[in-house]
Amino acid sequence: MHSIRFAVDGCVAFFNKQPNSWIHALSTLAVIFLGVGFDIVAIEWILLFLAVCLVWMTEMINSAIEEIVNWISPEWSDKARYIKDVSAAAVLIAALFALITAMIIFVPYILRLF
Repeated sequence: MHSIRFAVDGCVAFFNKQPNSWIHALSTLAVIFLGVGFDIVAIEWILLFLAVCLVWMTEMINSAIEEIVNWISPEWSDKARYIKDVSAAAVLIAALFALITAMIIFVPYILRLF
């Protein structure tokens, strides 16, 4: 139970400290809304939730890495910048994967409306 409490505390801290968390939350709600609206099938839900969770996880790991780097190296350095840039790149790749996944799933549904 302690581990679950620590994880919940981490989620709360993430939302309080990271403005991007609210963008991810709105994006997640949009995906759920579209999925319900288009009545997507189970495998599409699984793929979308996989993509959404991948973005959430990479963003949280990126945030933790940035905090560690800021703590260890409060002054600017090439090494600190490299670590932060690579960590941010992981989020970008996850977000692109999620966007492409959503497009593959939703574009055919949207095109059927016309």
